[in-house]
Amino acid sequence: MANRNRGSLSCEHCRRRRIKCNQLRPRCSQCARAGLSCSGYRAPLDLLFRDETTTVARKVRKGKEDNSDADYSDLSDIFSQLNPSLASRIHSIEVDVAWNYYLENFNVTRNKRDCFPTLTLTSSSTGVASVTAVGLAGLALLRHDVHMMQLARQKYSMALRHMGHAVLDPQQLRNGTLATASFNLSMFEMIVTDGVDAAPYAWLKHIHGTAALMRAMHMPTKGGLFNTAGCLQIAFAITMGCLISEQPVSPDIVSLVQIYANSSPFIGLFILLSDLVNLYVQEKKAHYGSQSATARALASIDAELTSWESRLPPLWKDSPITRGVPNDQGSTWVPRLWGYYRVCRMLVHRVFLDATHPSPGREQVSHGILKSLCSDIYASVPSILRQCFTDDHPDPGPGLTSDVFFLVTILQALSTLTARNEVVENWATPATEELGEGFVPLKAFVARHLG
Repeated sequence: MANRNRGSLSCEHCRRRRIKCNQLRPRCSQCARAGLSCSGYRAPLDLLFRDETTTVARKVRKGKEDNSDADYSDLSDIFSQLNPSLASRIHSIEVDVAWNYYLENFNVTRNKRDCFPTLTLTSSSTGVASVTAVGLAGLALLRHDVHMMQLARQKYSMALRHMGHAVLDPQQLRNGTLATASFNLSMFEMIVTDGVDAAPYAWLKHIHGTAALMRAMHMPTKGGLFNTAGCLQIAFAITMGCLISEQPVSPDIVSLVQIYANSSPFIGLFILLSDLVNLYVQEKKAHYGSQSATARALASIDAELTSWESRLPPLWKDSPITRGVPNDQGSTWVPRLWGYYRVCRMLVHRVFLDATHPSPGREQVSHGILKSLCSDIYASVPSILRQCFTDDHPDPGPGLTSDVFFLVTILQALSTLTARNEVVENWATPATEELGEGFVPLKAFVARHLG
């Protein structure tokens, strides 16, 4: 053993990255932000001596190259030993892997590869950086890779810098590139959150930015993400963000979605949801004005919801909670849309309870309906997340997809409309029973966003 004059009490990850460790328990803030389990801290006695066995053994093999004691879990150690051209090639491979992971998991139209705006995004520095950031962050969380998460954050910062310049480019504003990139950054914020303070809602700043950028788009964009499926899914996420933030849905977003009014029965659902969110926000801001006017508006929207559901083809109505999904590769998001339908119903009763001061009997009925609608949404969670539990996601850990992002937005909206503690306690029960132990890591990830 040899005397040691200097050292650090930091955890292994912070020592490796050469950053300051605040040594909180059970894990430091740096590991928490990176989504890693903290390895613990060294005692002062550990700093007095170090094991020289490896060094002595290396001297015996003098003249031979030996890197057996190197820790290659941090790829930055490898890059420092490579010539620049080879390091660049490895970095390029890493970026390619990130793009592929994004396409398979976070592209909201991933079941229709021809819908993805590859050419549009690859021509935009903002788009490239945003896709790479999301792909790397998802992989880093899956693999518990500190270096990859650090690289993802660098790409995120790069995307923000590019975004600041690109908003001055009319072409990128019109073709939807920046709106796509902004939505990607919203998903990134949710992936990297550590569940501290306001972090679970950090995604909102980018989803509101996405809404602003969508207002500048010219539809349709040939080959763009914002086709019927892509535009609609992101528009629904925007309405959830508006509901949580108590901000009205822009009429420009509604007009944008209405371009596809004849191509999907869910366009009408989005319009009704937007109307309800706006009514909810209006009543909140106005401190609930005319009860009779609010009651009439609710009755009208409720009748339209009933009419909308009655007009659906039988194929879409088999079992709206968990199984009512047409046998179509492009419709894997339908269970989530039934969740939005139930949010509509919940908004009707929430505004009714808050704005009209109903009789005790009517109040009890509405509370019962709210509870039942929540249970239906919880029952649909296994179907919403089923792509996270396929042969494409065999690795242990939270196999994140855009479906997880959308689910979190719905659950956070439920926490706005009902008691948060009840959502936290009950949302995962059906999924735990159906998906078993494989659901545990994903359950923990989602729970961090509901605290």
